[in-house]
Amino acid sequence: MQDYEIRIRCNGQGYTHIEILYLNDSTAIRAAETLAGGRPFEVWRGLDCIHGTQHMVQPPSPAICAITDAA
Repeated sequence: MQDYEIRIRCNGQGYTHIEILYLNDSTAIRAAETLAGGRPFEVWRGLDCIHGTQHMVQPPSPAICAITDAA
């Protein structure tokens, strides 16, 4: 298992920050995609951003938002 950090952009104001263990990068990215529910997101493994858009790659802001289940 590897430690991953998922950052989900919320309303352009900040990030929801989730730390979780997954077996590999592709599993972490698929899980982040589900959690993001269509919002932009990043997946980090240590100091390496393994998924995300260039403009999002930055330290998270202190703003916090909630993840809601759209289903």
